[in-house]
Amino acid sequence: MNISKEKLRKIIQENLGHPESHRCMDGEMVPFGSNECVADMQMRIEDAIHFRDTCPGRTDSRQHYNGILNVLRRNLRSAKKENDVINVSLEEL
Repeated sequence: MNISKEKLRKIIQENLGHPESHRCMDGEMVPFGSNECVADMQMRIEDAIHFRDTCPGRTDSRQHYNGILNVLRRNLRSAKKENDVINVSLEEL
């Protein structure tokens, strides 16, 4: 039986008891912590940084983007931890 790495990641994700999903910017639903999830979060952060940097300093708009960036970075750290667990599990197989 030949199974793709992505299918194996999804199986491991389900067995670890983390059924959370992440909606990518293109609308696709992927497991939280998957490589696709982490890449999508990194792109969102880059996008938010770009828009934040166009705002004048000490404005409500800039503070708004800084708040969004704090949440995105926190979520990215969680996703990376989950990604490490998934990838270690795959390497053990």
